[in-house]
Amino acid sequence: MNDSVNQNQAETEAGRGHPRTEAALQRLRQAMAQIEAEILSHGGHYPYNHGRMTQSELCRRADVKKATLQNPVHKDTTRVEVIEWCDAINARLAQARDLARLEASSVAPQEDASHPALQQELDELRRRLEAALRHNAELEQENAALRARLGAG
Repeated sequence: MNDSVNQNQAETEAGRGHPRTEAALQRLRQAMAQIEAEILSHGGHYPYNHGRMTQSELCRRADVKKATLQNPVHKDTTRVEVIEWCDAINARLAQARDLARLEASSVAPQEDASHPALQQELDELRRRLEAALRHNAELEQENAALRARLGAG
């Protein structure tokens, strides 16, 4: 067990400073900054990926394979940083969505009895619904009576 931990630490230290590793880290951090700027410019909303931020989305934007985050060099460092960043972004996005819902509901017109034409239309629709329900009940009784006659015949 101790040998595997030492081996992982050695692989991690060997990977740091490697040009490909540093390039991947730089692309991820650039993508993070770009995404944060886009969210700001879109009023707190992420305009891509249905408004969600995931590890896969960040990796796509950074042109880094998601599997890269699973290798020993990144698993306990970069991957943890990416997860924490995604969680923080998603928390801000959720707050922005909740705020947008509240604003939309406060701006939406309230349909109540203060609109006489709407109230009249609602009353008429309710009367028509009640008539249709009564007619349906009559038809169901007639249908039951016909079935009974067919069964007895």
